[in-house]
Amino acid sequence: MPAPHPWLDDRGGIGRNHEKPHRRRHFRAQFLAAARQVKTPSPLAFEADPEDKKLALLLVHGLLSSSLQWLPNAALSQQFRLIRVDLPGHGASVPPARPEDARPEALVAGLDLLRRELAIARWHVCGASFGAGIALRYALDHPDTCLTVSFTNGNAALREVWSDEDLRAQAALAARIRAGGAEAVRAMPYHPAHARRFAPEFRVALAEEADRATAETVALYQQEAIPRLSVRHRLGQLQCPCLLINGAMERRFQPSRNWLALAHPQITIADLLGGHSINVECSQAFNAVLAGFILESGI
Repeated sequence: MPAPHPWLDDRGGIGRNHEKPHRRRHFRAQFLAAARQVKTPSPLAFEADPEDKKLALLLVHGLLSSSLQWLPNAALSQQFRLIRVDLPGHGASVPPARPEDARPEALVAGLDLLRRELAIARWHVCGASFGAGIALRYALDHPDTCLTVSFTNGNAALREVWSDEDLRAQAALAARIRAGGAEAVRAMPYHPAHARRFAPEFRVALAEEADRATAETVALYQQEAIPRLSVRHRLGQLQCPCLLINGAMERRFQPSRNWLALAHPQITIADLLGGHSINVECSQAFNAVLAGFILESGI
């Protein structure tokens, strides 16, 4: 078993009381060293655990984040072969070359290309926040290769409608981001620099990752991806077991959670005492719920 990262407690969670490493940038370097980096033609940067007989589990992060978001869930490697991907323009992945490359269908196609290049026949998929919509879209578009799909609070993934006024407001947001540059990106409410429930050093590390995304990349996602992300009206087409790991303290998302419970009782819901970034805030419980769901699915 690999030695725990100095910022992780003995349960695999992000500890709040610990000695600060001498060099903060060693944080990501040590994370990458724990995974096998495989060279493939895929344009996506990723970290993959060594090949073994474990079930493959793809982890998809949210906007203004990267594969580093999944560090608190490293203990899942004891049961699964983890593949942690950087979406285009995030982490170490190159930005989208064209506007259409930021759309959900293109992101999903990129993930399936990665699966083929890694010679993984079928895998389990889990997405957080924006990644929730991508994970669900993957399960819908590739039912033959998705064993189970799990997701966390994703407001845009379950949004009901986009009015013309909403679309104009979204276009205006993209324009403000382009005009404001890095400062506008930093000011966005979901930039990890503003996270309140993260350990300080982990918040700084995630903020540094978020700052790698250019204003143009962030604007493209707002313009091309967010308005097209919802799969609310397709959930009845899911062919694999599905799990929502709900951060019950995020009030904004609870109406969507409650709608999901009534409209799609076949989807399992696990409510955890945390907020939007539930995989970070309640990492031990998150790991247990996700692992239990996958293993109990029997697939």
